[in-house]
Amino acid sequence: MPARRRRPEVRMGRPTLTKERIARAALRVLGRGGPTELTMRNVAAELQVSPRALYNYVSDRDDLLREVLAICHADRPEPRLDPGRWRESLRDYCLDLRSWYRAHPGLLALAHAENLTHLATPGLLDADDALVGFFLALGLSSQNAYRAWTITVLQVAGFAEIWDTWHDRPPAGLLPAAVATAPPAEGRPHLGRIGEEAVVEPPDVLFESVVVMLTAGIEGALLRPASGGADAPVSGGVGAPASGGAGASAPGGADAPA
Repeated sequence: MPARRRRPEVRMGRPTLTKERIARAALRVLGRGGPTELTMRNVAAELQVSPRALYNYVSDRDDLLREVLAICHADRPEPRLDPGRWRESLRDYCLDLRSWYRAHPGLLALAHAENLTHLATPGLLDADDALVGFFLALGLSSQNAYRAWTITVLQVAGFAEIWDTWHDRPPAGLLPAAVATAPPAEGRPHLGRIGEEAVVEPPDVLFESVVVMLTAGIEGALLRPASGGADAPVSGGVGAPASGGAGASAPGGADAPA
């Protein structure tokens, strides 16, 4: 049987269209302009082809979105979760998840703006299932495993969507240096105090504090007995029992990441 001919990578000076290339172009359009800009016409312009050319690969916008979700799912790293070293595992998971959200800007905004449930690819929730299983293996109750899962995703996704987006792609007219300044404090004594006494941390440093507080909350849920028959809620607050976590002092008297 003759070997099947491979599609050329480049044709007439342009990359050959494939479903993956179209989906990744759609992600670039989404990241720059948000869900309202994600149209067949704009994706075609990104690829320097006519909108008609796209319909040889995707039947309509829903089909395009299905390919976008499939690419995002394929890009998501496999969870590396080990209950025997759960603090390190959770930190690695959060770092990987944050990187994934940052690599797919606009994805959360799209999920917020449109119903994508009918377009979900098989296995889309496998990573979430693994995270819940990880929390159950630590000894959390089903209720607290649910809380820990949702809080983890909310903390990481919220940080990536708000704080990272603000720093990675500052709003038009806002210089990157202005993002790293303390908030205006005129007439606001408490903001004024942190402006004078606290250091504005870069996103990577601040995110470590997010993970520390999250870990402290899970440790607190593991250590606190249920009260009145109800599960102790998972909290990421300062003062929750933690080993080397929130409230610990760094050498030289400096605060450890909160």
